[in-house]
Amino acid sequence: MAIDLIFFVRTLVFPGFLFLLVLVLFFDWFERKVAARFQNRMGPSYAGPFGILQPIADYIKLFSKEDITPKQTNKFLFVVAPILAFSLFVFALFYIPIDGSNVILDSSFEGDLLLVLLLVTLANFGIFLSGWASLNPYSGIGATRILTQFLGYDIPLILLAIGPAFLAKSLSIVSIASSQVTVPFILLIPWSCVLFILVLQAELEKDPFDIPHAETEIVGGYETEYSGRKLAFIKLSEDFQFLIGASLVTVLFLGGFHGPVFIGPAEFWYVFWFIVKTLGVVFILEYVGNVSARLRIDQVVHGNWKLLIPLSILSLALTILVEPLLRSVIG
Repeated sequence: MAIDLIFFVRTLVFPGFLFLLVLVLFFDWFERKVAARFQNRMGPSYAGPFGILQPIADYIKLFSKEDITPKQTNKFLFVVAPILAFSLFVFALFYIPIDGSNVILDSSFEGDLLLVLLLVTLANFGIFLSGWASLNPYSGIGATRILTQFLGYDIPLILLAIGPAFLAKSLSIVSIASSQVTVPFILLIPWSCVLFILVLQAELEKDPFDIPHAETEIVGGYETEYSGRKLAFIKLSEDFQFLIGASLVTVLFLGGFHGPVFIGPAEFWYVFWFIVKTLGVVFILEYVGNVSARLRIDQVVHGNWKLLIPLSILSLALTILVEPLLRSVIG
């Protein structure tokens, strides 16, 4: 019974679904505040102190609005695809160590990094299905751009994620984070971290790579026909994907949950340092997005295959070459 209670609490409360949902909403507020400052705006200000309750108010509004399903759609996929994408993103987050271990205790295994990357790819395929099922020309173009962009940029993302795994001699996310107790990998292989953040911009549809829902070209892209609860699940999927991307930078290059432990339980400080580091990553992602102009679809494709993939291969090769010199630092 005690084991079942621990499993229930960790899965649904902390650091499980409810905690992740609150964290996603907080990061959404922080992201909007940063973007507003770059654009000389106030950002969320009225709902709660400093507008911190604005993301909650937005989702309450979406869930309470009329949920319309157009007649000319593949109704089953139109309804199921957003929920499928959201579920896969949540499941992927369960393998990110926030308080020193995964959400489900003892679920970490050798290769869970690849599982998280696979789940993110499958979730993006679910988002593609949501646009394709709409049978709307704008949604279809947006869905096609998702496949063009995500499946292409998955290649350099995986290559760059292998660099920290190679230094840690493990494909376990917990082991990679634990290998950075002394020195974070961003100081050892900074070129890999910079490229990873750049590729992550494309994976997260952030400027200059936000072509799947470029409002000046294709209205809302794959979201065009969605409203009410289904649109809320799509927005939640995007927010959870953003948290996964920022968390991956934290665990792969910034030492994850590791940091100085002061008074109190170590788990508290693990969560604190994880959130602080991830907020720093969110700020960098927003900075890049707000100082960049949107690329064209051909520029996005050519930039991936002709520039980022070769640079990712060179980054991995350089990491392998310098690994013997760094071994004494890693310990």
